[in-house]
Amino acid sequence: MNSFTFAAAIRAARNGEMYLDPAVAGMVARQLRTPGASASGADDSVLTPRERDVLALVAQGLPNRAIGDALGITERTARTHVSNILAKLGLTSRTQAALYAVRHAP
Repeated sequence: MNSFTFAAAIRAARNGEMYLDPAVAGMVARQLRTPGASASGADDSVLTPRERDVLALVAQGLPNRAIGDALGITERTARTHVSNILAKLGLTSRTQAALYAVRHAP
């Protein structure tokens, strides 16, 4: 991360926002422009109700600590749920999980 990117990330955090690297933003935009594209062909019915709750909060951009606070669980348990979600859906990142949640929202 160069100093410009680092400074932008700090400014975003200070403003209560989340900094998204331009390369990641491009990937997100490409995936959103491609209807039906999915990082995984998985069906979210394999998720438990709690995992669906966690996935919804991941889609809101919340970190594990905030997810834990919102659901009354520990940060470690939230992290475990996120890992299980990624594995069950065949995803490799929180960004992919957030995109999946947005695309498959009821």
